[in-house]
Amino acid sequence: MVNYYDILEVHYEVSTEELKRSFRTLIKKYHPDIHGQNKLWAESKTKTIILAYKTLSNSTSREHYNRQYRHLLQTNNRQRPRKKPETTASSDDDLHGYVRTIFTGLLNGHIEQAINNYERLLKDYTDIDLFSFLNMRDYIDCKFLLAEAYEKLEKYDTAINLYELILERGKSDTYRSHLLHEIKERIRNIYCRNLARNATPEKALGYYEKVLRLNLYKNENAFIHKKIAECYLKLKEYENALQHLNIALSLKPNLQGAGKLKTKLKQHIPNFAL
Repeated sequence: MVNYYDILEVHYEVSTEELKRSFRTLIKKYHPDIHGQNKLWAESKTKTIILAYKTLSNSTSREHYNRQYRHLLQTNNRQRPRKKPETTASSDDDLHGYVRTIFTGLLNGHIEQAINNYERLLKDYTDIDLFSFLNMRDYIDCKFLLAEAYEKLEKYDTAINLYELILERGKSDTYRSHLLHEIKERIRNIYCRNLARNATPEKALGYYEKVLRLNLYKNENAFIHKKIAECYLKLKEYENALQHLNIALSLKPNLQGAGKLKTKLKQHIPNFAL
């Protein structure tokens, strides 16, 4: 369950006026126009804030939400606390501040320094989980900004791992569905444009298969099946190439570049037909 009170930075018994005041402050703070390098993140943040405000500013929807919220609090109180790294209390506080420093650096666009701090943290605490020091909202935001930073630094394997982690953690967060689709597209672009393009056909096939598992739109899947067909053609596995080209054309009959593939396959497959 998404904690709308946490998102709006207010307490459970907040008045209507306080709620409105906090909403206006946050909308200004996270407006996409003032977050140039992190515009996508800011748009997601703004939409989440608006959704939270719409829910809590209406008495009927707030009452319904509060019933679920109280149940969540009772459930959490019965659960054991999340285990944190085995450090002393003072060092635990230091770690919390260090994680916040990384998050703040990413928000402000200081990506190289933030990445250096993050990697130093992982080196010193190999099993550390940022979720131990951030709420779910900030955890997802921090992971997204880390992935984006690694992508900009052309460290694509690390970026992919972080993007895929966000997809897994964010499956139940319908309010972030637009962000999750954007992340899928980023994963697709890294696999197709940055990794598969310079890889051997065998390795490129693995990348394209991973993209298909993202369940993208039909046109995008058609393009991926065509790329798989091209890989099989290079490997001289003509029947496999034909199979994937057929799938590509069933998804998008006027797929660009399919004609060249047809011409090449006709040279190698008897009784060629599409």
